[in-house]
Amino acid sequence: MKDDGFSVVAVDVRDDRPGTDAFYKEFGFEIPNVFDTQNIAVARYGVSATPTTYLVDEDGRILWRRYGYLPGEEIRLREQVEVLLDH
Repeated sequence: MKDDGFSVVAVDVRDDRPGTDAFYKEFGFEIPNVFDTQNIAVARYGVSATPTTYLVDEDGRILWRRYGYLPGEEIRLREQVEVLLDH
């Protein structure tokens, strides 16, 4: 999806860079991670649970959101990304 003009960024609200780096390494994540220890993104996007997943356009508008996580959620997320990229 990288070639489709789609980017993934993780926002971490904890102040634990070493722990986050270890987690990324363990699971092979290769996405940018932004630390939001002042909760700026939490306030801007109304985060009320973790994890929270948003699909946001280049203007900052929320196109899709999901609170929490259920097994298989990544399949539904991928489907939603594909739908939005097709429009």
